[in-house]
Amino acid sequence: MTQVKPFIAEDKWLTIGEAADRTGVNPVTLRAWQRRYGLVVPKRTVKGHRLYSHAHLMQIEEILYWLNKGVSISKVKPFLKASVIKAAAKPLANNTSLSAVEMSFWQGNIIFLNQCCIDFNATDLHKKLNVLTALYPFSVLKTCLYWPWLSGHEATMGERKDAASIQAWLSNELAAHFSARRLALLQEDSLAMTLLVCIGKEPHWSPLMFSAELSAYKVKHQQINITKVSELGFIAQRIPSRQILLIAHPQFNNVDTREFELLMQSNFGSINLVGIYAKSVNQRLGLSHLSIKDIVAKDGVANSIVDTDIEIMTPNNETRLSGNKDD
Repeated sequence: MTQVKPFIAEDKWLTIGEAADRTGVNPVTLRAWQRRYGLVVPKRTVKGHRLYSHAHLMQIEEILYWLNKGVSISKVKPFLKASVIKAAAKPLANNTSLSAVEMSFWQGNIIFLNQCCIDFNATDLHKKLNVLTALYPFSVLKTCLYWPWLSGHEATMGERKDAASIQAWLSNELAAHFSARRLALLQEDSLAMTLLVCIGKEPHWSPLMFSAELSAYKVKHQQINITKVSELGFIAQRIPSRQILLIAHPQFNNVDTREFELLMQSNFGSINLVGIYAKSVNQRLGLSHLSIKDIVAKDGVANSIVDTDIEIMTPNNETRLSGNKDD
């Protein structure tokens, strides 16, 4: 679950942009939660700017707890009377009716999206994804929607004669869905570049999901496909970057491992193996296996993960607030 930053004094307040940075829930989603469901209702300055306290951040954390358990945002509010600590002490599995209902919610979305694929209905596909994106942080969508949907998509299409065409179509549509944020980040000259590198025949959706996750953390990145690890050194010389993320493939052999060790000794910045097959390789090399979130935070390339205390402002700070583009 996303963790909020440490204690904020009761007489201190955050802008919506700062609250988003601390919680990982973007401003658009915070506004949608407030307007549609009456969740996380902020204080307002005389000029109408939103202000969030420590209590608001705790409520956001509790909402994220339930979302990560599969509860839809429209049904979260009744559960917010108890603290997240008390909720954690009583496993959700004890309430089988809730579990079934919420599993049905996400399964219903997956069924709808699969039908869009069968019908090649790009309009409804993007409408549904845009609605869900506005209401749920990417971390929740990744766990509850994207991975369950995409990992089973090929099997769902079964023996259809047009299965390959549907897969290719969906790949293109998802790339288009995620591309806007990635391309916007590429225009930011002040951000450090990250290379996301796919080697060999990585499972179909992994590179796309890793790219989407990097964009969710506001990491400026390019995605590159290579056939063997030794190619990466030549490419890295031409694309200055602070960080390289190499998606390990199932057949990552001894030759690949040696080439990777040589890359780590070079001057190409931070180099990390990621993906479901990376853990065993990292163990062989005596390296820690970290999530993408932990890696980008450690290397200082994430722009929505705050690692140090940010400036807190009071409601009287009208000069600063009036220029807040996130409000």
